[in-house]
Amino acid sequence: MNSSLTNDHLAAWTEYRQARYHLLDHLTTVQSNRDPMSEFAEILVRDLVSGRLAPSRTEKGWDVETPEGEKIQVRYLANRSGNWVNWHWVVTSELWSWYALVVFVDLEPVAVHMFPSTDLSSICANLKKRHANQERQLSYTYGNFIAINREPARFTALGMRVFDLRAK
Repeated sequence: MNSSLTNDHLAAWTEYRQARYHLLDHLTTVQSNRDPMSEFAEILVRDLVSGRLAPSRTEKGWDVETPEGEKIQVRYLANRSGNWVNWHWVVTSELWSWYALVVFVDLEPVAVHMFPSTDLSSICANLKKRHANQERQLSYTYGNFIAINREPARFTALGMRVFDLRAK
């Protein structure tokens, strides 16, 4: 066993743990061991839509409710700059009105793309998707991130809500 390397890893973990608790304590008064990116994504979407969080942190089917009563399912996708290795299935459901995908690049939240929980076919067609079941799901990739951010008005016209968090 390389005890020097192990001690370095344990020290790095201690720093991460302290920073993680600091972030979680800032985001919510409820003690949580949930993934801080999930917590942050839900709170960010809540703030963007002036909504409220679900009464339970593990509410089945939705995470945020808009002032109009629309339910939003919140997920996140995280990648490093450049060649993304992770992608995400956006899905529709009768349990929610919107599917919000918070995109992190280099651990920085850079965009929120909200998809209506209705027929996704026109959005898929505009993104030139070729997978099956385009009415109910969309395979979200780096190319989609670029396309939506490049022309947000085009996708807003198709029923999406697009938030570029880098725009000041």
